[in-house]
Amino acid sequence: MKQPSVYLKMRVLGAVDTVEGRTRHERVHNVAAMTFLDEQGNSRQFTWRTIQTWFYRYKNHGITGMTPQPRKDKGQVRKATPEELLEAINAAQPHFHNKRSNKRAIYRFCIERGFLQADRIAQTTFYRFIREYDLLAPVDVLYRGLIALRN
Repeated sequence: MKQPSVYLKMRVLGAVDTVEGRTRHERVHNVAAMTFLDEQGNSRQFTWRTIQTWFYRYKNHGITGMTPQPRKDKGQVRKATPEELLEAINAAQPHFHNKRSNKRAIYRFCIERGFLQADRIAQTTFYRFIREYDLLAPVDVLYRGLIALRN
């Protein structure tokens, strides 16, 4: 389901101030039982924990805390680099007889032989890197891709 807009979040937080209850905790739980309409007319209901999170974000950061923020490390490599993967793939490919080898088989071979560590790169990350950097392409294409990566 689509993320709620800032306007809808502020309406929910406004309801926390107006709904009955002796403590803020009670009011948040009462608001969680309510149904709100979003801008498209769809009924939405939120858990008390979500409402409490919004409340503290608004309290600490104001209206800017209500807008969705992308991760600060989005798109950055945390553990393994494309160059390390290329070295591991190049070391593994001579052990496969056919020119076109299976990505899963290459990953497993690299883990078994110690070219890669499973705790440093997950199988899905391995697949994504192969797709994004075209690591199973012929060598001349790979060389041009790595040159472009460094520039």
